[in-house]
Amino acid sequence: MDLNPVFGSILPHIRATPVQPTSCSVELCCTRANRPMTTPPTPPTDQPITNSSLYQRVDLERWWQPNRLLQTSAWLPVIGVPALLVYGFFSISLDSVPDKASQLAIVCGLLMLAIYGRPVDGVSLRRSGIVWLAVAAIIVALISWGCSWVTHPHWAESSFKVHRLTNWFAMIPVAVLLGGQLRNTYTLWAAALLGLLLSPWISGGGWQEWQQGISGSRVDFGLHNAQHTAMLFGTGALGLLAFAPGILRARPGCWVFRAIWALSLIICITALVLTQTRGGWIGMLFALVVIICAAIVTLRKRFQGQRRYIAAATIATCGTAALVGYLGFGEIVSHRLEAEQKTIALVQQGDLENLPFSSAGIRIRTWAESLQWIAQRPLVGWGGNGRSLIFDYSNNLPDEIKKNFGHLHNSYLDLTVNFGLLGLLLLGALVYWLVNRCLRYYRAGLVSGSNVVFCLSFTVFFGVINLFESYLFYDSGRFVMAVVGGGLLTQLWAAKRQQAATTGKP
Repeated sequence: MDLNPVFGSILPHIRATPVQPTSCSVELCCTRANRPMTTPPTPPTDQPITNSSLYQRVDLERWWQPNRLLQTSAWLPVIGVPALLVYGFFSISLDSVPDKASQLAIVCGLLMLAIYGRPVDGVSLRRSGIVWLAVAAIIVALISWGCSWVTHPHWAESSFKVHRLTNWFAMIPVAVLLGGQLRNTYTLWAAALLGLLLSPWISGGGWQEWQQGISGSRVDFGLHNAQHTAMLFGTGALGLLAFAPGILRARPGCWVFRAIWALSLIICITALVLTQTRGGWIGMLFALVVIICAAIVTLRKRFQGQRRYIAAATIATCGTAALVGYLGFGEIVSHRLEAEQKTIALVQQGDLENLPFSSAGIRIRTWAESLQWIAQRPLVGWGGNGRSLIFDYSNNLPDEIKKNFGHLHNSYLDLTVNFGLLGLLLLGALVYWLVNRCLRYYRAGLVSGSNVVFCLSFTVFFGVINLFESYLFYDSGRFVMAVVGGGLLTQLWAAKRQQAATTGKP
């Protein structure tokens, strides 16, 4: 597919005139740029030498590649792409700046899709399945809101609001801005990871908070609360593990990349442990099972006949990691797990009325109450403010819980209370669409194995931790869905276009 580069109309104005490379750099420059470098004519002596002749050409395509998905006017990506990178880097640790940047990026991405998303090789991005799911989200919100006015108008929201569901689909304009390019996707993910690694010093207490965490205190680095911190650092750890084969491969300067990778992984895993978030730990364990299984399958394909050695190496690696983790953080983990033994015992006895007002106790009380509300409006829910109604008007929850909490600490219950089974079905369809397409294009050789492993492990991790916190309705959860989902979606769209161009079938 031959598309004009997005930045083609502006690069001639911002690039400097190339100069003749030195003898020791000719080979390197030609290799990196994949094109010969020529010597510009010597300027006449009576004309001054401009500054542009003193520098090599700045090749923006080396850092951000042209859009493969659609042809668009240059000003939209010139505005939208920097806004997207600012959002990716600062959204974790700041508020106002990334919020404005995200709005600008989303507007640019949607305009690009609406104006220039015409069919190419029979494939139209505007008619993609995920776009129809976004339309379905608006319809589900409208149905739930309309039914709330019919069944309980005194509790219904005064105006129609769609953001609780449509925010999940911010990945669509993100994918448009990424343009179907792997390099652009990895650039955004790297910016988000770097912003996460620096967040303890941007929004948190820096070294002092690290020391407090190692001493046994629960830390959050100023990222909303410890549960959201665990979700963010857990996602970063999964990305580092999923793309480890490409990061650690042999190449010039590979030891630098390997050292950065190891340090980043240690920071993410340590932060996850220090948040003392049991839901995050459980989600990470399930996600690690996915990564380990994928690694075993890959090794068995590459080293056939050496299955015993692979099994032994896997057991030794997992055992060593578990031993190191226990020696380093065993006391913190044990203390956190023992804190809810009384609550677990009461639940096993069926005594919910005497549950303590602990983390698990509060969750179980609110979950039990939410099931009663869901039973009354199972299909369409109570409207966008359904979960708030539980805490405002429930007769079974203690006042201490009703005053201090406003959500159910479970995305699926929050979603079902608000929008019923229709909302839950919408979420399931979104997850199925993404995972199914990733596996389909992986089998066709159009999506890399590392991206599939990241998709599957993140899906498991995010799915588990949402059992214990309502990440889907918070900025941190929507940020992760936009960045991770947008990076995967742009590759799926590029794969679909490539398949259509090759086979002639959309």
